[in-house]
Amino acid sequence: MQIDLVQEGDVAVVVPMGRIDSNTAAELERVCDEQIAAGRRKILLDLAGIDYVSSAGLRVFLVVGKKLQRGGGRVALCCLSPMVSEVLAIAGFDRILTTAGSRGEGLAKLI
Repeated sequence: MQIDLVQEGDVAVVVPMGRIDSNTAAELERVCDEQIAAGRRKILLDLAGIDYVSSAGLRVFLVVGKKLQRGGGRVALCCLSPMVSEVLAIAGFDRILTTAGSRGEGLAKLI
């Protein structure tokens, strides 16, 4: 999995590409943990390049959100494909995670 990182003001935008599954979830969590350790309190996961999320990926979203919340921060997910959006809805995560249709909308929800 390739993961790009962009800083938008005080928001770290993490842009993974490929699949988030048991083989790649730890890498995504590591990148997010590095941002949290560096003092970032707002992370936007831009999932435009993700075509599949397994339960391991869902776990990363929750863990990162909880870590940020403990430090007064927040996480949001944006640019979900229909399949990823459906997985979030089936798992009920669409009710507990902040989602947005575009990167701009995601950034606005974190400000």
